[in-house]
Amino acid sequence: MRGRRRSAVMGGALALALTLAACGGDAGGGAPGEGGRTAITVSSLPSAFLAPMYIAEKDGLFEREGLDVTIVELQSGADGVPAAISGSSQYADLGFDDLATLAAEGEDSLVMVHNLVRRVTFTLVMNPDVARERGVTRESPIEARYAALKGLRLGVTSPGAASDKYMRYYLREAGLDPERDAEIIAIGDGASLLAALETRQIDAYQLSPPTPYVAQAGGFGTVIIDGPSGDVPRFADFAYTGFAANREWAEANPEAARAFNRALNAGMQQVLADPHAAAAKIVDRMSAGDLPVLQQTLDALAPALSADGCFDAAAVQSTLAVMHEVELTDTAGDPAEGVLWTNAYNEC
Repeated sequence: MRGRRRSAVMGGALALALTLAACGGDAGGGAPGEGGRTAITVSSLPSAFLAPMYIAEKDGLFEREGLDVTIVELQSGADGVPAAISGSSQYADLGFDDLATLAAEGEDSLVMVHNLVRRVTFTLVMNPDVARERGVTRESPIEARYAALKGLRLGVTSPGAASDKYMRYYLREAGLDPERDAEIIAIGDGASLLAALETRQIDAYQLSPPTPYVAQAGGFGTVIIDGPSGDVPRFADFAYTGFAANREWAEANPEAARAFNRALNAGMQQVLADPHAAAAKIVDRMSAGDLPVLQQTLDALAPALSADGCFDAAAVQSTLAVMHEVELTDTAGDPAEGVLWTNAYNEC
């Protein structure tokens, strides 16, 4: 799997770099942007846990920090890796599994600089008829929920993306072979996965909310595994997702990197203080722009969000060890600060 993912990463780099350049992002990050502010491009798959970034954009928090931030929306979170490596973007939201895998392959140009989510938030939603046939609900033992995936058509964003890797983990936990005992189908972004479930092209998929909650509210999905609620105990206390920066850029632009983190922290304070008001501000950023569902999502996510963006060394070490133990990564990775992560650009 690693080799295939690596090929996908590097093979997509040129195309994505061209796309981002067309959107105004280029290797000139750190150069003056609009109004003399420092230009920064962020590549990301739209997600509710990026709410602080959307708040910072909406309320002009980046501008007040002297930044001209462009957010480029991706079809898959995995596409953020080549963008940040190539320098087409300065930041991408990634997991430690991505960084550990890249480091094992000799690629060390990315470093995690801002903690976003301290729990795996993937939420698995299934066609209700299929769930009934299999006799499984969210109240079923987690082992039964894993086993119910046997023989199903399972949607993921793209091969090697986190949605793919964690789905394969669930199958292995049930004693199943991901290549033989289920059909894993790359569908694309959240809106595409949602449509595929509604039209029965797939039987289930997992992604961070809100789209799984949208499916449930629409009656064509039932949540089987709720990540934000900590349904998978092993992933309930986890350094799951953060912003990784192009290491060379961050080292050359430390003040801009600190300013970016300050704006994110200011946005996060709004999210944590009033998730419903924050949802109203950013609902137009979500592919499933349903305000009540987004409010439900931010309520659910709040306990898992990092208030200050700082990484805890012990939590990172534990996360890397668990990822390796459950075969999300081929190597445990080096947990020392400065290798895969740093708090140098946060006030920790």
